[in-house]
Amino acid sequence: MIARIIDFSLSNRIPTLSVVCAVIGFGIWSWSNLKKEAYPDVGDTQVVVIAEFPGKAASEVEEKITLPLERGLNSVPYVLTRRSKTIFGLSVLQYVFEERIGDLTARQLVMERLNGIDLPEEAHVSLGPMTSPVSEIYRYVIEASEDWSPMELRTLQDWVIIPSLLQVPGVVDVVNFGGLEKQYHVITSSNRLNRYQLTLSDVIDALKSNNRNTGGNVFTRGDQAFPVRGLGAIRNKDDIRNIVVTAISGTPVYIGNLASVEEYPRRPDGIFHYALRDSVTGEIKSKDSGIQGLVAIRRGENPSEVIERLKEKIRQVNTDILPDGVKLTVTYDRSELVNYTVRTVRTTLFEGVSIVILVLVFFLGNVRTAVVVACTIPISLLFGFGMMKLTGIPANLLSLGAIDFGIIVDGGVVMAENIYRKYSSVKKEQGLVPFSELLRTTRTAAKEVGNEIFFAITIIIFAYLPIFTFQRIEGKLFSPMAFTLSFSLFGSVLLTITLIPVLMCLLFRSRMEDGSFSEMHWKNPVLEKMKSYYEFLVKKALSDPKKTVYSIAISMGIISTIGYYKLGTDFLPELDEGSITIRCFLPTGIGLRSSEKQLSVVRNTLLKYDPVVSVLNQLGRNDEGTDPYGPNRLEILVGLKDYSLWKERITKKELVQRIKEDLQENLPGTLFVFSQPILDNVTEAMTGSVSDLAILIDGEDLTTLRSVAKQILSVIKEIPGATESGIEQEGNQAQLIVTVDRRNSARYGINAADILNTVEAAVGGTEAGILYEGSKRFGIVVRYPIEYRSSFESLRNLTVFSPTGGRIPLHEVASLELKDGPTIIQRQEGKRQISVRTNIRGRDQGGFVQEARKRVVEKGSIPEKVSLRWGGQFENLTRAGERLSIVIPATLFGIYLFLLGIYGKVRYALLSLSGVPLSVAGGILALVLTGTNFSVSAGVGFVSLFGISTMTCVLFVSRILHFQKGSEEPDLKTSVLAAANLQFSPRLMTILLAMFGLLPAALATGIGSDVQRPLATVIVGGMATELLSLVFLPCLFYLIDSEGSKKKVPAVKS
Repeated sequence: MIARIIDFSLSNRIPTLSVVCAVIGFGIWSWSNLKKEAYPDVGDTQVVVIAEFPGKAASEVEEKITLPLERGLNSVPYVLTRRSKTIFGLSVLQYVFEERIGDLTARQLVMERLNGIDLPEEAHVSLGPMTSPVSEIYRYVIEASEDWSPMELRTLQDWVIIPSLLQVPGVVDVVNFGGLEKQYHVITSSNRLNRYQLTLSDVIDALKSNNRNTGGNVFTRGDQAFPVRGLGAIRNKDDIRNIVVTAISGTPVYIGNLASVEEYPRRPDGIFHYALRDSVTGEIKSKDSGIQGLVAIRRGENPSEVIERLKEKIRQVNTDILPDGVKLTVTYDRSELVNYTVRTVRTTLFEGVSIVILVLVFFLGNVRTAVVVACTIPISLLFGFGMMKLTGIPANLLSLGAIDFGIIVDGGVVMAENIYRKYSSVKKEQGLVPFSELLRTTRTAAKEVGNEIFFAITIIIFAYLPIFTFQRIEGKLFSPMAFTLSFSLFGSVLLTITLIPVLMCLLFRSRMEDGSFSEMHWKNPVLEKMKSYYEFLVKKALSDPKKTVYSIAISMGIISTIGYYKLGTDFLPELDEGSITIRCFLPTGIGLRSSEKQLSVVRNTLLKYDPVVSVLNQLGRNDEGTDPYGPNRLEILVGLKDYSLWKERITKKELVQRIKEDLQENLPGTLFVFSQPILDNVTEAMTGSVSDLAILIDGEDLTTLRSVAKQILSVIKEIPGATESGIEQEGNQAQLIVTVDRRNSARYGINAADILNTVEAAVGGTEAGILYEGSKRFGIVVRYPIEYRSSFESLRNLTVFSPTGGRIPLHEVASLELKDGPTIIQRQEGKRQISVRTNIRGRDQGGFVQEARKRVVEKGSIPEKVSLRWGGQFENLTRAGERLSIVIPATLFGIYLFLLGIYGKVRYALLSLSGVPLSVAGGILALVLTGTNFSVSAGVGFVSLFGISTMTCVLFVSRILHFQKGSEEPDLKTSVLAAANLQFSPRLMTILLAMFGLLPAALATGIGSDVQRPLATVIVGGMATELLSLVFLPCLFYLIDSEGSKKKVPAVKS
């Protein structure tokens, strides 16, 4: 088949070039329209159920909301993980589905069960938006003059800005954080109510009864029909004041007689402060009680395209929609990370291509030949872009940054070098060469190596099969890379057997016909010296092949063994996003306003550092309930300058350490956890924890679980490498418990509902309806003045009205006491859960967990009905490690079977695999020398080595078998030496190209270089030791095939 393709290409040169031009055009179009992202969407298919139960404590929400929802949704099929978090007034349930289930299907399955679950009337249940952990692409703040109040700006945000931004195609959600939500408060008192012998329920009922419109169907008059509308909805404060509650002796009593009606903000669940530094002038703009918008795209959308549309919409909103003095200012833009990443990849690729071209010129000694080979690089890449576009694979750091152009041109190098060498021999024998003879020579030379090139590249592609078996996060991270490289390799094979023979034939036609071919060839004195030295080295090695083989094998074995035990293990290296996320855990039970006092301390501490350009403080939770955190949780997004603009030459790691020390000094006793925006979201969504390691303690009794958690935490803190350790869920906080005394309340004839309604109205207020202002809508709340809830004593003396008009103090019909209760209740798979979290610094995750497990077991036994699991990033590491331990041996065996099918003999298949141990030893040594832990990224590098090292050995084994086939009585040593000398340049070129092609990626330090660096390091190190195969393989072949040299070797199967 390969021979027929070569014949067709050389016989149809113009059509072949036309097809290549079409591929180039399609590749350029594909790149311009390709989905580009800094970080692949690694999230599972998941559905989030958000249930709000306003004003209720966590225990109450769990009992009335979380447990019924869990029971009702337990039967949802294809679910991998069920988690829930319950806090004051909110329950968030997360359902993670199998990868084969689509988002829409998963949401439909949840909705089918959700509709049949009975919940209290006050509960509001909805599905979270169809987003992923990497959906947050943009943040903005509202800047305005001092004339605008936080409540006015929040109204503008809710009813003007967010609806406008949601119109942008691809935007699925805009979450508000901060500001004050406008409400209409009907503020009454027990004294005013008692004056008219009314209760709170009378006021609430009056508001509900006088706030609705009706339809009277159609009124007909003659030939005309008129729709009938009954208008009674409340439209303004005067409408509220003029509502009649009752009438006394024919005189109406209005709400205005009983209460004042005012515009008041709802009690906020979160507070937002920000500070922005101008990177040029250094001027700082800060705002307390600011308003932020967080824009999320629908899962699967192209972030680059959505951001461009979003920016255009924001320009329109600022120009045409917002009032004068109000504007939206960007504070976080994912496209900046995308641009940084693309810049890093572009630089790395350019350096790699440049090195590859220099190596080609050095070895080939001819610029035209080097150009022919080098042109396959961009065309193969464009072919890969076209396939990525057709298959919907996005371009990201891993899918582009891990492309080794040295591997891509390996086949082209062998093809062009063989054709060029044949041209040299033809010239020496026949003088001037007609084009027909040139065509015949090209065809012969191309066919001579076509099969082995195809087989070798196929083996490299086959070696990537383990990557396609990865699951969840590692699969989504590395599968695009494997597809992209496989597409590019496939394109390079096609170009090698079609374009290269055609170009070589056309470019050397004039030189061959006029006899000036020899003038084009430059004899590289350095290469010639290397060849003569290599021939001497191989001859000497073949004089005692056992010594050579054993020496190399034993030394590589020792390196591999020592390196293996020195290597640490991590799941993945962190992708540097160019910004910092800080999670701050303030004391449990602290109020929102008390927590707010710490924000200025945090802001001033961070702004001391010149690289910091923005500080965004989010205290508490957002209004949509997607982040179930209490008022003691502070999340800080710290924006940084471009690294090139930093005045002091320090690393980001050093900056983080300085900031951490300063914050701990200024806020002693407060725990700070450092991460990055995308990493933070991804880790939490995938594992339920934001830390490297989470020890998950499952059971039912929270007191027992917390006791076990404290015991484990004390152990973890003593282990070297543990940092930012703590218990994920806050401890109990004091709660004011109002318990109805049913005996006393019955004596007064008072219902429990009346007592509890009084407490609700006095403290939190009671929702009594909605007021519509055009397209806007605001809540109407009935409540008592602040003095009724200013102290514990005032609450005890709240007046409860009896049916006979008596005024009964609350403490006579109910008990009031402070009791500890849970702040947050986390559940997984139907059990309560408390987790101990820790980040790991200065050592590997695998070694840390091994030591932690041992110490936890030694510390003491775990109570009955309590179970431990080890999660966080370590959970991903364990899963990926188990997968690699199965698929890597299976892949090696598959390559062996493939080679056995080619050669037909076991020894030749094993000889072709002999380079794998050498390259693996080099990869391990490179990781140890650079202080890099073994990770999934490094594992992918080792997988790549299997194919590359096998390819270099296939070239030698195929060549020596070709020599032996052509001789009736071949001398084995002569054949081995001849094949070694002939294949020295192609094999050395193949190894050096693969090594130097990824050397820039192994040395890169820019934003976006972290994940590809271990992969590149392994390949560079592996190829360095693969150089030993230039001597090792000839000697090993001679030893193994000594008996076989006495008889004719069978032809290689094509």
